[in-house]
Amino acid sequence: MDLSIIIADWPYDEDEDANNVRKVLGIDGLMKVQVRIRGGALQWDADGRPDGRKPHGFPSVLDCCSDLVSRKGRPAPPAEGAESGLSAELTEELAQELFDYYRRGRALFLLGDYRRALGDALHNLRILKLMRDNCPDAGAVFRHDRYRPSLLVDRARAEMLLNVQGGEVRRALDALNRGIRDIEGFYVEYELEERLNDSPERQILVDLRRSLRERHNVPLNDEELLHSLKVEQEIAIRRENYEMAARLRDKINSLRQRTSSKE
Repeated sequence: MDLSIIIADWPYDEDEDANNVRKVLGIDGLMKVQVRIRGGALQWDADGRPDGRKPHGFPSVLDCCSDLVSRKGRPAPPAEGAESGLSAELTEELAQELFDYYRRGRALFLLGDYRRALGDALHNLRILKLMRDNCPDAGAVFRHDRYRPSLLVDRARAEMLLNVQGGEVRRALDALNRGIRDIEGFYVEYELEERLNDSPERQILVDLRRSLRERHNVPLNDEELLHSLKVEQEIAIRRENYEMAARLRDKINSLRQRTSSKE
């Protein structure tokens, strides 16, 4: 079919990405997500696997691999000479599926469909965990797992926006706090703590948390205050302002003692 039929009345917008996404009802009666790109368009199912296929008879490659792991404790025995764990072929299929879910998730955010966007972020985080737990190739794992902080931002943003829509500002802040903790945990897991201060993903969530709190006049809870003091201490150390760092250390210790006495 000539794509001109689809895109003739839908020009590509160079300046506003939100104008390049839309939902339409497919001829199969299912909701579709369309993305206008320069010279054409992409289309995905709004629910389930974006391409609507059933890989290996399962709703997704993630479901297929999860079934293999749960039934046998690990995927089916590898071919002679191969390593145990997820095969290179299945790992690549998971990676391709992750990419498709990620692209659809981006479009869903632009459409304001935060519940579906959250589902896509959670799906991809489960893919990454499955890879970490079952892929024998550490290099291949990190090539994909390095995108975990970005997916944690997507999860936190979607949860925040859904809670704000429901009037649950405190829960929205909790979602951002969890995202910040999980991003920090990622850097610790890979022994990259020295790069944490430069993490754009953590900074995105810290800025969102500050903006949300100020907009709704919500005071810092103890966890947020502790995190804020630790960030200030990190900045003071980087600037070699050790006197300020020492004062902040005392405040942090005092706050920790106060919170532990409440438990």
